[in-house]
Amino acid sequence: MITLLVFLGTILVLVSAHEAGHFFAAKRAGVYVKEFAIGFGPKLFSFQRRETVYSLRAFPLGGYVRLAGEDTAEAPPDVPSDRLLYNKPPIVRVWVSLAGPASNLLMTLLVSLVILWGIGTPLLQVAALIPGAPASGLLEPGDRVLAIAGRSVYSGESVSRLISASHGEPVTFRLERDGRRLNVAVTPRFDPAEGRYLVGGYFLPVTFTNEVQSLAGTPPLSGAGLREKDRIVAVNGEPTPTGVDIVNRLDGLLPAESVSLTVERGETRVEVSVAAVGLDVNGLLAGTTFATLGVENRRPGPVDGLVLAAGQFSEGLALMVQSIKGILTGQVRASEAFSGPVGIARLLGEGVSQGPSAFLRLFSLLSLSLGLFNLVPFPALDGSRAAFALYELVRRKRIPPEREGMIHAIGFVILIGFMVLVTYQDILKLFR
Repeated sequence: MITLLVFLGTILVLVSAHEAGHFFAAKRAGVYVKEFAIGFGPKLFSFQRRETVYSLRAFPLGGYVRLAGEDTAEAPPDVPSDRLLYNKPPIVRVWVSLAGPASNLLMTLLVSLVILWGIGTPLLQVAALIPGAPASGLLEPGDRVLAIAGRSVYSGESVSRLISASHGEPVTFRLERDGRRLNVAVTPRFDPAEGRYLVGGYFLPVTFTNEVQSLAGTPPLSGAGLREKDRIVAVNGEPTPTGVDIVNRLDGLLPAESVSLTVERGETRVEVSVAAVGLDVNGLLAGTTFATLGVENRRPGPVDGLVLAAGQFSEGLALMVQSIKGILTGQVRASEAFSGPVGIARLLGEGVSQGPSAFLRLFSLLSLSLGLFNLVPFPALDGSRAAFALYELVRRKRIPPEREGMIHAIGFVILIGFMVLVTYQDILKLFR
């Protein structure tokens, strides 16, 4: 029930924001707005204010703003001809069409700022160190990285950038270790293979320890006798103080017939041989999770928050473009890339269970998806309506609104069929 309510609330907010973009743009342009509707089908609730009817309909999986002159050039008796959308200049119609997706894109940025300024973003931690590297012996796993070279850092990319900018000169790390703050100077070393300066550390939002937190109850590790709370302190005799070290060590050994794990169990130390034939790291560690040192959030300042929000928006946009490219090239199945109401509800339920930050990030991604999807120039979508107006602007030739309306109606039927198909695929996934 909670998942259903969260899903309906999320759809209501996203659709309302989208349609509000069209509504206010149309009002600003002087277009007669007949109805502002959330959902499709029979009316559940409605009221009228001035010329516009505001309604909530039975199926809240979309919405619309009904504009006079949108699909016909004939004006209702009580509507002046200059208030018909069809009689507005093409550039105005483009603006009205794109205002909905623009609202969703703006909401994506605003939600990202709410997360950053209200909840914060995880502090980077020293997740592991490479033996013999410059940072070894100076930094420690679990150190919280507050700043590098006097600059706040929020991502691994910013760490790499600041280290590379040193050109081999000592770099000061501002750290938090065991509740106290300290400055540590590390001299980067140039790595010819990487083509850049490195300190030899892994910087992640969380530090995984070498303690087994949970096992799925199936081989390989549990089948070899490992238990929860065991600490894997070495792999084939090589010390592994963190979870990252365990992964790196196994990655360097596999494929192999077996690997030897040195395990601390309470006060005793045992050697465990794990069969590894045909397994990679993911297969060997399947169902295994390692304990962490926790996550600590930090709220960035106004400027840093805006920069981070813009960066997250760009990353989300790049992810969408990559997904579309994968679908077009056949590398990604459309059934895996798209989710219908059932799939979205399931994702939102998982997001709620993981906390406010995870839910809001998912909400932001859905808003971005809705905005970008509606920009596609497919009939019935906003991108298509904008394309028709741009065609008129370039060719100086009007397309009869009845013909355009018919094209959009056909596109709408196709989209409904696509939604039904995607929903069917989502239901099948629940039983896999």
